[in-house]
Amino acid sequence: MLFEETNKIKLLSQKIDELLRKYKELKEENERLKNELTTIKANNEVKDAHIQKLEEKVTLNDFEGDEILSKIEEVLSR
Repeated sequence: MLFEETNKIKLLSQKIDELLRKYKELKEENERLKNELTTIKANNEVKDAHIQKLEEKVTLNDFEGDEILSKIEEVLSR
């Protein structure tokens, strides 16, 4: 009976060690994923700012194109 109790305690100890190891691994992976997410968010912000600048440039080019077209039409209508 004492032998069975000792085995149960050893098994329980092994399971606890295994759970602690797994917990540590998951905690490290979680931290790595948080860091990766932070990096991705920062990259997205940079890309969003770049896209916004490009959209503004396209809008400006469209406006300038419309102005040029308007001037050409004005000259042609004379």
